[in-house]
Amino acid sequence: YDSLRNIQAKASVSAIVHSAENDRFAFCDKPAFMLGDKLAGAARGTAMHHVMQYISFAEKVDVETEIERLLEWKFITKQEANSIDVAAISAFFESNVYQRIMQSDEVRREMRFLTEIPAVEIDNTLDLLPDDASVIVQGAVDLCFVEDDGIVVLDFKTDRVDNLEQLVDCYGEQLNLYAEAAEKIFSKPVKEKIIYSFAVGKSISF
Repeated sequence: YDSLRNIQAKASVSAIVHSAENDRFAFCDKPAFMLGDKLAGAARGTAMHHVMQYISFAEKVDVETEIERLLEWKFITKQEANSIDVAAISAFFESNVYQRIMQSDEVRREMRFLTEIPAVEIDNTLDLLPDDASVIVQGAVDLCFVEDDGIVVLDFKTDRVDNLEQLVDCYGEQLNLYAEAAEKIFSKPVKEKIIYSFAVGKSISF
């Protein structure tokens, strides 16, 4: 059991996959007092996620009106409201993915979970781990919805990339963990994992 000393007993999904992000990004955000009334970097991405968590899903969505509502009801801050890419979110509501969401009978946003996975899935280089060694993993799925033949897990990304395959390379393992948790929650198979890129305005499935 000596190799278990290097494995956390409990971890978040983001902590598990964070090493991939560290290879790609440096700390470059300006301090808040230098930003004026807008956010930058990761904080802007967080603001986009907050909007997608609380915005009303309807046949027609007026994103600017919804942002004003979320600000008034204090779901988001003034800085967050000023930092939202309205065009990028509006494009999502015109996408085929959104049309599928609207046709689903069950949709969950920001679905939090706590699940147990084999420790070898955290670090498959440690081949001496006992078969019963496990890790408690916590996280939150941006969105998942149920279709007739299974569950679809959807993750929103704001990273600026050259192509969508880069997002799969970077975040594929993250969505695999989300899918594993979703299957336990719904007792149904996950048939598809989707990353929607706000920067590109398109999605990629795997």
